[in-house]
Amino acid sequence: MTVRTALTRGCAAVVGIALIGAGVGEACEAARPSAGVRDKLRIIAPAAPGGGWDTTARELQNAAEANGLTGTSEVLNIEGAGGTIGLARLVNQPGDTNTLMLTGTTMLGAVEINGSPAEVGDTTPIAKITEDFDAIVVPADSPLRTTDDLVRAWRSAPGALAVGGGSIGSLDHLLAGSLAGEAGVGPAGLNYIAHSGGGEMVASLLGGHLDVGFANTNEISDQVETGELRALAVASPERSEDLPDTPTLRERGIDIAMSNWRGLVAAPGLDPERKREMQEYVAHLVSTPQWRDALANNNWLNAFQTGTEFEQFLRTDTENIRRITTRLGLS
Repeated sequence: MTVRTALTRGCAAVVGIALIGAGVGEACEAARPSAGVRDKLRIIAPAAPGGGWDTTARELQNAAEANGLTGTSEVLNIEGAGGTIGLARLVNQPGDTNTLMLTGTTMLGAVEINGSPAEVGDTTPIAKITEDFDAIVVPADSPLRTTDDLVRAWRSAPGALAVGGGSIGSLDHLLAGSLAGEAGVGPAGLNYIAHSGGGEMVASLLGGHLDVGFANTNEISDQVETGELRALAVASPERSEDLPDTPTLRERGIDIAMSNWRGLVAAPGLDPERKREMQEYVAHLVSTPQWRDALANNNWLNAFQTGTEFEQFLRTDTENIRRITTRLGLS
């Protein structure tokens, strides 16, 4: 007889007894089979309330509740260290069938930069759900009119260009480092100034404090349309709907395409059936009208991917970001 079977039978035997010791009660609870996310859904947003991960988690929660896809649900904010504190929490809950955690580009960078003992690869990959892409922008009166101009300026005076974007290790920073590397500029030649978000970076750019900016296309498309900023290129595989007249880096002869993606992972140690159930659950969740509205309202691109396709993507992106952070001297 297995330990779990013995515990289950023991629990049945004590039904009706008013006083049960705390240890026995906890053991009984652990022994009961869980109905998983359809019974209780917990989504870890590994950041403070109000940011991108938190917004995504609450949109998922709304879609689940509106469609009766779970009995109860909660969003659990575990902030700190680029998401790696939340990651460590999930990794230390093997077999948890009620919890999904948001992850993505930022967390992969944070794992490398912070030397996190827990890695995204330690979790159970479930699905990629959204992505967006960066643009490279300059003030309208900048002498830099193309990416060729930018590369030449970097090569002629490494470190002279003030380059801005999001936090250290963000997609903006990783993309800037990759592009500088393509230009033959080492980490010392990348004068990168981190900002709290795209709005702050745009203000610095328009205020003359930066020469070049890296930001999500939907953060700078209005300024490009009004002529305040000029977009040199986008880092997407194809042209962006936000900036349809702006070429991709690949069109400019630079083989770089990087996305700020978000996805869902589960605890390690799930058996194949539970993993499949979670994948199917998320597939159902992102097919709901509420989630489609969330994509439109937040200017997110649908990037649903699951199974072996997502697992391969995650391995490739992890290796790519590890290579970039190492080249930048961040890990």
